[in-house]
Amino acid sequence: MNKPSTLAAAISVALLSSMLLLTGCGSANSSPDTEKNEPVVAIPVEAIKVGRGEISSTYRTTSTLESKADAEVNSKSTGIVQTVLVEEGDLVEAGQVLATLDTERQVIQLAKGRADLGQLKSELERVEKMYARKLVSADVYDKLKWQVESLSASVSMQELALRDTKIIAPISGVVARRYVKVGQLMTEFSSKSLFTVVSQQRLEAVINLPEHQLSRAKVGQTAFLNFAGMPQRQAKIVRISPVVDATSGTARVTIGIDNDDLVLKAGMFTQVELQYDNKTDALLVPKRAVMAMDNATSVFVVGADNTVVRKAIKLGYESDEFMEVVEGLAEGEQVVTAGQAGLKDKTTVNVVKGNS
Repeated sequence: MNKPSTLAAAISVALLSSMLLLTGCGSANSSPDTEKNEPVVAIPVEAIKVGRGEISSTYRTTSTLESKADAEVNSKSTGIVQTVLVEEGDLVEAGQVLATLDTERQVIQLAKGRADLGQLKSELERVEKMYARKLVSADVYDKLKWQVESLSASVSMQELALRDTKIIAPISGVVARRYVKVGQLMTEFSSKSLFTVVSQQRLEAVINLPEHQLSRAKVGQTAFLNFAGMPQRQAKIVRISPVVDATSGTARVTIGIDNDDLVLKAGMFTQVELQYDNKTDALLVPKRAVMAMDNATSVFVVGADNTVVRKAIKLGYESDEFMEVVEGLAEGEQVVTAGQAGLKDKTTVNVVKGNS
């Protein structure tokens, strides 16, 4: 009789235990729900809206200005320097006298040569008459005629030596260096220079252009030269070497620049910009917004819900601060420019600085 009561009691105990166990499980499962309801911390970033603007395709490098022509002036005659007529920095024209040598020796030699030549010519005239009358042999006449021609050439050389006592500027330009002093002995065709004259009305800058850039460079193309403390100057490509250096993979490109005001000087350092093309309505993003990895470029775009999505983009022209986007973005989209570290898709952000 007591067995049914005992069974009922056991079932009641089992049911109570099951209810307690289920209650415990329910309490354990409530923890994740509580965590999901915790507030999400937004990562602070800087962002900017993508807009349109002007950008150029430019290659930048450095060079040093060179004179298109320069000349070391030497003495073609022997003598003592009598006068020095120019100083460093003076502008000179081709053919201008820069200095003079003592002419006494040349004058005496020339006077003697002319006197001897005159006497020999008189003798030739007398012998020529006798030869016509068959009174002297052909050998005597020919020998005397040769002597006159030889002495005449010698006198011409003496006249040239006298003219060469004037030291002449071979080109127009600026006296860059003066080495000579009054009283110095100069010998003809000595390797010692008296002056250095540099033509600076037209200067050149030579750059070594990488071979992958050669197809974009053309003779006559505009280049811009930048100098410390001076306004930018415009120049043009005047020569492109037909060969590429196998070691460096570059070709010599010569840029010519007019310098009529003589403000620029040979030897000055310059930053060179070759501008290949210019776009006035390009879609632009700041360089600091672009991330590069594994030969791919991308940006983080901020959505309306303040979460970010990483978008792959294709780039075009590049300037100092901006890059052209040719694919992957639309005008007006907001891209992260600072704070990208640690971001991933769907990360919530707080834009603390940007434009609208």
